[in-house]
Amino acid sequence: MTTRTGTTRTETDHRDIGATDKAPRVAGSDESYLLAEDLFGASAPIQFSWVFDDDPGQGAVDELCRHLATGALHRAVQRTRVPAARHRWVRSPRTATVGTSETIPDDAIGEWVDSVLRGAALRPVDGAGWQLDTVTTTAGRRVVSLLLSHMIADGQGVFRALSAAASGTATSLPPAEGGWRSVREDIADAGRQLAAAARSLRVLVTQTIRQRRSTSAGASADGPDPDRRAQPADGRAGRPTGRAADVDATLAIVDVDSRTWKQHAAAHSGTSNGLFAALLAGIVTASEYPVNGPMRVCIAVNRREGESDDRANASGGVWIRLPEPVDGRYDLADIRMRSKAAFTAYAESGAEQVTDNLQPVVRLLPKRLVGKLIRAIPGPDTTVSNLGVAPDDALSIGGKTASSFAIRAMMLGGSAADRRGRGPGVAAWLVEYGDRMTLTFLGLDPDHFGDAEQLRVRIGNELSARDIDFTFW
Repeated sequence: MTTRTGTTRTETDHRDIGATDKAPRVAGSDESYLLAEDLFGASAPIQFSWVFDDDPGQGAVDELCRHLATGALHRAVQRTRVPAARHRWVRSPRTATVGTSETIPDDAIGEWVDSVLRGAALRPVDGAGWQLDTVTTTAGRRVVSLLLSHMIADGQGVFRALSAAASGTATSLPPAEGGWRSVREDIADAGRQLAAAARSLRVLVTQTIRQRRSTSAGASADGPDPDRRAQPADGRAGRPTGRAADVDATLAIVDVDSRTWKQHAAAHSGTSNGLFAALLAGIVTASEYPVNGPMRVCIAVNRREGESDDRANASGGVWIRLPEPVDGRYDLADIRMRSKAAFTAYAESGAEQVTDNLQPVVRLLPKRLVGKLIRAIPGPDTTVSNLGVAPDDALSIGGKTASSFAIRAMMLGGSAADRRGRGPGVAAWLVEYGDRMTLTFLGLDPDHFGDAEQLRVRIGNELSARDIDFTFW
């Protein structure tokens, strides 16, 4: 559930976990988020939000908190001093409590969940990786927010944690430990990571040579092209909004009818995922965000390998290129074809994926150099994360089922200058439940998505162009 830029894992991350250690290692995407926090002070909180017309009660929320505190989300980073070895995930020593607020008006629900997200002060390195908050409305509804660092879980990982909490089967990580056994395990892990780095370096060199020899301009499923956009291909300069340099990222949440959404996708020879990609691409087109050549759309991919895969993060992303400006008339069959080709190429390339081989090498570099490399990595123009149908046990608290449910992520700690022009300009998440889909949006580029009301207008225009009714939170 993430904007999938700059996050990587090696093909051996999951298989290595637990081979000789009691605790899993901070690896792949987890380590990328840790690097961003260490180097730039940037964090990526995820928010799950529930709105209950039928209040399950404060006691039910307190019980959910207790169960989550015994599960996989309740973790902390135990750093190693052995060079090249990965840090460990261990049980958090902190006591979890539910945050409560004064009663709010019913028309302030969106404002409340936004304020909780913007006020996130999570520190997973210290064990404060998640928090649970709740508030009631003047009409007797209850709103619940689960906030967590993306470092400790992705969207599917949270679903699993909620399912374990609902069934009472949550199992926590082991506590931190020291001694010679830990040192020996760290030395062994360092050896494995040095070997992984050597393998990855060979892959990176091979792929670099291939890329330089290639003259193809076709779609790539393995991340950014080296030629980052500077000016739109059609000569558009992209009109800045004139907002202040320190403008915050913008937020929006909207509900749509799932049946209407799927009918529109099918009627235009597409899929739900393709319609989602087209919607975001249309918003980018309407914003005049500067795109150099084909528009780059990153589509999140779930890479969890069955129920036994207990990685904190197990997602990746494929890229598609859309050669024409996108609006409500864009052929969804084209997106379907490009997506299928990208997914196939991603699956077939396996360990040859460049992004999947960066982490073992990056781990060995000086942090100052890593910081420069991360800042130099371009992102897509937009990112979409379709989390699919929410499990029933993720929608319920205390036996009551939520009437509205939303999932999203955000980047905190970076300046508007850091977000300007790097991509993505805007990102979005989608979750389906009952007869509804909830779409959440994050406007990152301050010049083209820095105005929250303008973002809402563009979202509404794109949905209206496809005859899809919508309701904003």
